[in-house]
Amino acid sequence: MKDFQNVVLRVAKLRSECEYPMIVLMIISKLEVLITGQKNLETRLRNIEKKLNDNNKNNNNTIDPEYVKKLVKKVSKILFENFVYPSQDEYKLATEKYLKDENPEFMRQFKKNQWIIFFEKKIAPTLVQQHRSIRGTFTSRVKDVMYSVFEATGHKLPSINTQASPSKIQEWKSKAEVKRCYNNLFKKVKDGQPTTYMSLIIDKLRKENKNPSKTQIAYAISICETYLNPNNQNIQMSESIMKSKIINNLQKLENRDKFTHSDDDSHDGNDVDDGGDRAADDRAGAADDDVTNDGRPNDGAANDDAANDGTANDGAANDGIADDDILSIDSYNTEEEGRYVNSLLENYGLHKK
Repeated sequence: MKDFQNVVLRVAKLRSECEYPMIVLMIISKLEVLITGQKNLETRLRNIEKKLNDNNKNNNNTIDPEYVKKLVKKVSKILFENFVYPSQDEYKLATEKYLKDENPEFMRQFKKNQWIIFFEKKIAPTLVQQHRSIRGTFTSRVKDVMYSVFEATGHKLPSINTQASPSKIQEWKSKAEVKRCYNNLFKKVKDGQPTTYMSLIIDKLRKENKNPSKTQIAYAISICETYLNPNNQNIQMSESIMKSKIINNLQKLENRDKFTHSDDDSHDGNDVDDGGDRAADDRAGAADDDVTNDGRPNDGAANDDAANDGTANDGAANDGIADDDILSIDSYNTEEEGRYVNSLLENYGLHKK
């Protein structure tokens, strides 16, 4: 602005000395138009900047951080019913669906780009962490229940430290007691009665979790199979190991196939956990594989009173659920679960029979 004014002054001075004053006058007139235009442009930019700042300030003032925390807890709980390992898009879509159903006014305060930025900065990091925590807690509980069921039915599993080396894990999985539990997983607890060891585990989880979803049941079965399988060195549950197993078990649940050990179990020895998977998927703010001093998962069999849930030797089979009844409650077959299962089967080339 000062440069323009200086030019005008210099031109005005020249006017008094110039032989052609009309030409100088025209130059001054053009410069004044440019100066006025620049002033208007600066005013408009200041107004735009003020509006943007006011919008950001209003958004920050109207969004309660406590509400965001509650939102994250609710969405992560709903998300885990159908997605054990969600993608970034699935985190975002689940949040949007919940808000559109429960609090559409919240979404209306954002334009599209504003919402994306807000979600990525304020919601996504804590949502991912909360979901991993829920998954870790569920994983740990499945292991505890598995220990308690086998102990209550007379097949006590020896302990193993979850940070043990692959050679120690292989040594543990080579023990007769571990192999026996693995081989018995889908077998009947008592001859002549339909209840299997796996169905007892699912039954106990069902009582605790009030109807786990199909996806959660498939995940629980995958945990038990992987943890006990003598053909691998895995006792930590990572996405690279578990995802295909969950899908295969979901397919079995969909088709109501009889559960036996997976045909590809013999190849699991190649899927050794690495530290990155453990940190990212099993211990990110979670109680996934915390262990006591003896290496048993916390809340293990000794403290679990499994017999009180009908899993003692004299009544285990009478209170359990049969292998064929793992999917007997139709309320698990929600439309949303069905779409999710079908998309998984398509994505991984696994089609219903």
